[in-house]
Amino acid sequence: MRKRLMSATGFSLAEILIVLGIMGILATVVVLNFAGSDTGAKEESLKSNVAILREALDLYKSDHGWYPCESSDWNSKGSATNFIRQLTEYTDASGRPRTTKTTKFKYGPYLKKFPEDPVSGLSTVYIDRKNERVLKTLSRVVSKGSGKGGWYYEAKSGNVCANLGKSFPSEYASY
Repeated sequence: MRKRLMSATGFSLAEILIVLGIMGILATVVVLNFAGSDTGAKEESLKSNVAILREALDLYKSDHGWYPCESSDWNSKGSATNFIRQLTEYTDASGRPRTTKTTKFKYGPYLKKFPEDPVSGLSTVYIDRKNERVLKTLSRVVSKGSGKGGWYYEAKSGNVCANLGKSFPSEYASY
């Protein structure tokens, strides 16, 4: 009878460890590359939300003759809740909001939903009724402040920017 020699098949422990090491390195590289990939998406979303908000404010002014929260406006005291309602509901000639459209409440709504700031995830609004600045100046001022997210709105100029303050890159305020 002949003895059959069995050949050893499979991988050695060293080969398995090398493959696992390579896979670990590749996984680390992939995770590190995707960790910051949402930053670009947040920036684009921020730009889009600011543009939508600015357009809604311009439409409001074209219908009413002033921006929300100005002295001529129904919300001249600058209530943030009423400001959001003025842009998301129907309004009358004075700017008073209402959820249903009538012959008196015929303007708007200018937004289906009030946008959030995608960097902080907030849709809160800080309303400044006193100042009237050029957008570039306003953005510099806001980016040096202690904004906690949401929006910074200047009623006299109608300018709006992200209220992120100095904890975020200053270019975020200028979009």
